[in-house]
Amino acid sequence: MNIKHPYSKPRKLSVETIIIRDNPDAFKKLKISLGMIVAVFAFLLYTQSIFYNYTQDDASITRSNKLVNKGFSGIPTLLKTDYWYGYNEQLRGPIYRPIPLILLAIEWQFFPDLPHIYHLVNVFLFAFTCWLMFILLCKLFNNQNLLFPFICSLLYSAHPIHTEVIDSIKSIDEILCFFFAILSIIHFIKYLEKNSILNLIVAAACFFFSLLSKETGITFLLVIPVLLYVSTTINIKRTVTISILLAATTASYILIRYFVLNSIPVNQNTILLLNNSLYGAPNIISEKATAFYILGRYMMLLIFPHRLSYDYSFNQIPIQTLSSFSVLVSIISYFAIGIYAAIKIRSKSILAFAILFYLITLAPVSNIFMLIGATMAERFMYIPSFGFCIALAYLLIKFTKADQGKESATNLKQMVSSNPSLILIVLVIISFYSFKTITRNPVWKDNLSLFGHDVEVADNSTKAHSNLGVEYLLNLYPEVK
Repeated sequence: MNIKHPYSKPRKLSVETIIIRDNPDAFKKLKISLGMIVAVFAFLLYTQSIFYNYTQDDASITRSNKLVNKGFSGIPTLLKTDYWYGYNEQLRGPIYRPIPLILLAIEWQFFPDLPHIYHLVNVFLFAFTCWLMFILLCKLFNNQNLLFPFICSLLYSAHPIHTEVIDSIKSIDEILCFFFAILSIIHFIKYLEKNSILNLIVAAACFFFSLLSKETGITFLLVIPVLLYVSTTINIKRTVTISILLAATTASYILIRYFVLNSIPVNQNTILLLNNSLYGAPNIISEKATAFYILGRYMMLLIFPHRLSYDYSFNQIPIQTLSSFSVLVSIISYFAIGIYAAIKIRSKSILAFAILFYLITLAPVSNIFMLIGATMAERFMYIPSFGFCIALAYLLIKFTKADQGKESATNLKQMVSSNPSLILIVLVIISFYSFKTITRNPVWKDNLSLFGHDVEVADNSTKAHSNLGVEYLLNLYPEVK
């Protein structure tokens, strides 16, 4: 299954194209309806989290952050200081993410110390992101039945691995990073469709905001050209223009980040073994073997998201050896899908693109190329999981042969009745995902609930046991606060 785009070379009209031409109003209404279903579904899944309290680092970037507490007046300083400066001037780190803190400062200006409002913003932005995701997929894969973007967006919305991001106020950085990246891609596509310089500027600005939300946004420096190559046949001039613009935007971000973080003492940039147990590996082989073992764990959590945990620090994941069966399976699996994607991307395969999206966005947090500040975290899957959902939706459609249907639907009822096998399988998967998400959400209502529940899952984690012990003390002796 290859992908083409409306501004590619002339091609034979697909059934979908014929329907748009013959009955554009019905198609537009169906598209709007499906987009609304995705957004409302995503919002309802996390509605319960709106009534939760602060957990983990939430208070550090809100209640206990002196710059965020200043509201609008704190924004200028947030733009020129590191992420933790407002919380503790002595606790500094090489992290520059002003956009999430600025959003929290604006929220604090109108709703000071109201965690319910901050949770509401998380849920709303997540639902908005899922809607944008549907719109983007419709643009990218316009010769596919609307089932493809609809199913992919629903799978992403429901996946339980996202609970940490949506239920944690602090993880607004992940949400904003992906939100602005999707907006950037949409405007790059509009630029190609309309040759509009304004859309090109907006696309670059959104990419810049993605970088300012979280460092992992830099992966879209590679993702966006790959995506445009797969979904379009743009000429060399436009390709060079977009690539130069992305590179210039990235260079500007790196320069700004350097000047902001340059004042941080080197000895305060160290990452403790407690947070990332890979720092305790006896040699480079064990270190990378453990990193591949973790990559295998990520893949398993995407396929079967059970026994989720907020913590995977020392010593929850033991150091592995290269002879470990799980390590070998993970290495073989990742090399296999990587080679497949590298070969098939030339034919503009959807599955190849999904794999490359997953691998590229996973790379910065994989501990393969460099050690980071955490052994493993479910929040790191927030963006890469999009690639997994694209691949899953693609495989389900191919398996049920829904893309070979007699006729594309013009309303929701026709869509369901025309693809009963596919809809049934998707409903089963989404039901499982939704049940897991809804039952996982309450764990995040406060620290006592989160630490008490997850210590049973992360039973070997030093940090998980320490956190629970401290929380018990704080509840028994509140004056200690």
